Amino acid sequence: MHITFLIGNGFDRNLGLKTTYSDFVKVYKTLKSSSPHIEAFRRHINQNEEKWSAAEEALGQYTQYLETGQGEAFSECQGDFCVHLANYLKDQQSRIHFDLEKENIKTAFTQFSTLTQPFPAEVRFQLDQVYLNHRSEKVYFDFINFNYTYTLDECLTIVKQMSGLLGSHDYGGNHYVNTVGRICHVHGTVDGEMVFGVNDESQIAKPDVFDGNELGKSFLIKKETNELQAENTDSIANNILQASSIIYIYGMALGITDKLWWQRICKWLAENGSRHLIIHQYDMPPKGVFQYPYQQQSLNRRRKFMQLGDLSEDQWPLVEGRIHITESNIFSGIKDLADSPENLDNAASPDSTNLVAAR
Repeated sequence: MHITFLIGNGFDRNLGLKTTYSDFVKVYKTLKSSSPHIEAFRRHINQNEEKWSAAEEALGQYTQYLETGQGEAFSECQGDFCVHLANYLKDQQSRIHFDLEKENIKTAFTQFSTLTQPFPAEVRFQLDQVYLNHRSEKVYFDFINFNYTYTLDECLTIVKQMSGLLGSHDYGGNHYVNTVGRICHVHGTVDGEMVFGVNDESQIAKPDVFDGNELGKSFLIKKETNELQAENTDSIANNILQASSIIYIYGMALGITDKLWWQRICKWLAENGSRHLIIHQYDMPPKGVFQYPYQQQSLNRRRKFMQLGDLSEDQWPLVEGRIHITESNIFSGIKDLADSPENLDNAASPDSTNLVAAR
């Protein structure tokens, strides 16, 4: 049995790292460059900073400020942003000393052995039934990591050294120990193969910027970037997803630039009535005495997800009862592990000619 976690930037933020695009552009917009295209790009970000909290979406919209055929200029700006973002994130991840945090990491991942416990009785029954249906199998926890950092990898390296940490069960005279399965950085890492862009051409405000430069446009569309880089990360991640019995989304904003994945998950749900999706939402209202606000927001989140995944409304009743919203933080044991923020003035080098090192 495979339980797959889709991990987003909320994981690093939970650790106490300043890894939002809003954090980064505060540094990036102040840098200087000898390139007039990059200087204009940074001025635009400075003047529209609030839009760059969703930087991938904003990048697709930035094409409207360039002329037809200026694909090379756009790619220069996109590459500069990625190089400095990688350097910034390397600086951020260095704030955690994983070798000193083994006990906290152990505490956090122990919660995987009781994954269904925080849910209401009916939902817990449904999820426990999935486990029962696979009781003659080992449970593998797989991870599709949308972050560029190695923070999750560092945690999982420690977890894999502790047999039984993720739980175990007995059945038919056999003892099954849950374990870490596959890990895939679907958008690359701070060391290479970074994928940074939009979901599809409809999210590019002015596609004719790339007239005569189809390669530049492909490097703005995530799936095409993955195909060009020929690391098969998209295929590997999709295979992990398709093999899952439960999918757990943690720390992801469910934005339009990752719509491909919401479509894939909705299709995965619709194809098999025994599959379940868990979505962590940190900003849920308290349940309190009267649960209407909590239940209303849960309903809204489920339906927003199904809309993003392009499910027709007549399919909703077949899927909605298997989408579970939770405010419970399964990674509470590693919350705020990071050292206090260091001076980030030099986090991103002003030398835009530096290239991200190959993995």
